[in-house]
Amino acid sequence: MNLSDNGLLADLPELERSLLMKACEPVELKAGQVLGAQDATPMVYFLTGATVALLVMDEHHASLAVGLLGSAHAVGLQQVLGCHNPTLEHRVQTAGAAWCIPAPLLQAMALDHAAILNAISRQLWLWVSHVASFAASIQTLDIQARLAAWLVLSAQTAQSQHLSLPHEHLAHMLGVRRVSITLAAGQLREQGLLSYSRGQVHVLNLPGLAQAALRS
Repeated sequence: MNLSDNGLLADLPELERSLLMKACEPVELKAGQVLGAQDATPMVYFLTGATVALLVMDEHHASLAVGLLGSAHAVGLQQVLGCHNPTLEHRVQTAGAAWCIPAPLLQAMALDHAAILNAISRQLWLWVSHVASFAASIQTLDIQARLAAWLVLSAQTAQSQHLSLPHEHLAHMLGVRRVSITLAAGQLREQGLLSYSRGQVHVLNLPGLAQAALRS
């Protein structure tokens, strides 16, 4: 596992990348793990193998995914700016590797190195744009199209067409009942776009699934 496998870090100048490489520690993230929930010190995670969903939680603990992070991203960058929103949750979707660093340490490094601060700011802005686009699609797509879109995003982010995604997990991501996921997945399977068994999804036709994501 190499720190440069993370896209954000790979784009940094050699000096800043070297400094972060010395300060970061490798970790293995588990599926279903909520990042930040058990951290005594706020942490930032530079993803290299794991994927992490960003969910909005309401007062009844109902959830809705509004984005998915992978090896081009970092989780917890808002902590570097001293920001915290209790209604947002970062939950690991695909288990895998990452590098972590205490947010206060990364904050100090960002204040001393403009390249690090610029990389963090650029990523946060791109992430806001991603979330806005994703949220807009929720308003216009039906459940089948939303499921197709999430599976396409998951496959592209994980760089794999074999996904461990139980129906209960997908229901949490899309903010719908489990039976709705079962029906929508069945329709996509009948179209020859995917197969699934016991929480394992195999995308058979990624371009076709992407087309299904455009239907409302």
